[in-house]
Amino acid sequence: MPDKQKVGYRNLVSWLSSMKFAVYLLILVGAVSALGTIIPQGQPPAFYLRTYGDGIGTVINFLSLNDLYHIWWFYALMLILGAAIMVCSLQRLRHARSLITVGSLVFHLAIVVILAGAVWSLGYSRSAMVDLAEQQTVALADYGLGSGQLTLNSFAIDYYPDLQPRQYTSNIGLTGYEQRNYYQTINVNNPLRAGNLKIYQSNWGWMLKIRLTTNDSTQVLDVKDYDVFPLGSGENHAIRVVFLPDYAEDEHGAFSRTSQPNHPYLGLSLLQSGRVVDMALLAPGEEVQMGQSSFTFEDFSYYSGLQIKYDPGVNLVFAGFVLLLLGLLGRYWHLFFMREGD
Repeated sequence: MPDKQKVGYRNLVSWLSSMKFAVYLLILVGAVSALGTIIPQGQPPAFYLRTYGDGIGTVINFLSLNDLYHIWWFYALMLILGAAIMVCSLQRLRHARSLITVGSLVFHLAIVVILAGAVWSLGYSRSAMVDLAEQQTVALADYGLGSGQLTLNSFAIDYYPDLQPRQYTSNIGLTGYEQRNYYQTINVNNPLRAGNLKIYQSNWGWMLKIRLTTNDSTQVLDVKDYDVFPLGSGENHAIRVVFLPDYAEDEHGAFSRTSQPNHPYLGLSLLQSGRVVDMALLAPGEEVQMGQSSFTFEDFSYYSGLQIKYDPGVNLVFAGFVLLLLGLLGRYWHLFFMREGD
């Protein structure tokens, strides 16, 4: 190899293994990651063509910016960044002669560990919202969260003296998850933890059991408060459901005095093309005819809104931050422990 080529090769290797190159890559990764927060993720290609126009929409679809955190070139960019930091750190390790230099090395290695955990989380984390009535069970596999069954054993609400909800809790069971069973009463700030899986108490509401009878069929529906469900009559008919747990009336109309089920009533609105054409109020057990259908208010119960999060990279990110703190301590230990005049 000619001398000029050798010099050029050494200069290229030196630049690729320099901290300046790693900083440039870090800026590039940050800019690309910002695109993932600006551009809505996971939408069909037609959405981007319609929203951004043919030119920009085509670029987004071609570069897979609609699924940024799962595309191969994003992983490659993160891998190159991690390798650049590692090479730079190893070069410094050969000249390490003090705790300060070792601390700097550990600091850089911590960045690699955090990046690896972040990529792992971006690529493989999952999240789902699940609304469960008491004694209802769902399979985690239905939400892409692996094996196991989640059951809501019971749900309870604690009230303030003015009857406003203060705290709501769910007693849940997670069985068969990674060959283990978990049982816990959770609230907003106290989730169930099972390895890399966490289940949070998110919200609550009312689940209403309604018997729907038409000319040719009868079915029992479980409908959430404020839901709208189609009747399937072919005339764009739908029913809006509103639950009044403590029904009362005044000159302004019907309302609920409290959130406790002291005087429960079900409000039904028959919609045609989005317009209200009929309304009815039912006490438990009552039946009403609306349009071509008959509705019976069978029962009501609480449902619990649970948020399930699976994040395999969170422990690696946590370990990276521990290394980061150790690296900073080693790098700047003299500022904390050396006395003035030493």
